[in-house]
Amino acid sequence: MVEDTGSVIGKGFDTWKNNLTICLPFVFSAILTHIVAVIIIGAAILAIIPSLLSHLTKSAEPSPELIPQLLPQIFQSMGIIIIAIIVTIILCMLINAFFWAGAIGMAKEAIETGRTDISHMIEYGKRKFISLFFTDIIIGLISFVGILFLVPGILYILPKLRVLSVLPPEEVFTAFAIFGLGFLAMSLYILIISIIFALPRYAVVIDDLGAISGIKTGFKMFMRNKVAVFLLWLIVFAANMIPMSFGFIEYIGWVISAILSIIIISPLTVIWWSRLYLSMTEPTEPTEEL
Repeated sequence: MVEDTGSVIGKGFDTWKNNLTICLPFVFSAILTHIVAVIIIGAAILAIIPSLLSHLTKSAEPSPELIPQLLPQIFQSMGIIIIAIIVTIILCMLINAFFWAGAIGMAKEAIETGRTDISHMIEYGKRKFISLFFTDIIIGLISFVGILFLVPGILYILPKLRVLSVLPPEEVFTAFAIFGLGFLAMSLYILIISIIFALPRYAVVIDDLGAISGIKTGFKMFMRNKVAVFLLWLIVFAANMIPMSFGFIEYIGWVISAILSIIIISPLTVIWWSRLYLSMTEPTEPTEEL
């Protein structure tokens, strides 16, 4: 029987208090992803700066003839930056997958046995990060479909951009209204997807499933327990708003926000979701697909 939301929150809080090390996967993930991003993107920028400077310093004053000469170099530089960004995103997703798998594994052990440690993070991270990586990609692609809601507004606005300043006010209003409604529909779609697919990550790690089986299982669990999942999603959403509210404090707001999110909110919400999922399902046979 599915555990009620109040029990999930209360007992989950007790589990978190007794296992504060569950914050470590999120600490390591935040540090490593920032280091990887700085190294890769920084190296790409450093690689393109000398070649651009060599062209710019050839003449004392920039001339119109210089721009066509620089264009191939600029396009090549943009290509390097784009490749660096793509590589960074993939590596950061892999890092996040490892530590998320580790965090869910630690939460599972803490709920079932009362204690967990960093060895559980390493064990579950090594075993499930690839499956979790593909799970995140599949759900990300499903969410990305929401961009289609922007297409009507974009197609309506693009032909009018050059003459936007001389268009009648009603046409300008119509153009931005269509785009605004599309953006609203896209946001609503992404919110719905985040609720429907709130459980696959936990299915992949807790039930030791592959990416596709995890998504199917997580979706089935949602369909059987819509109210419980929605209520916990609302609570988690509200909890994540707490760190964001500190971001408006000048100078130190972002530091407080990051600490609250990484040290308290993230590990606590992982325990809540893990506890809810464990109450929904019996152990199943492992199935690796991806």
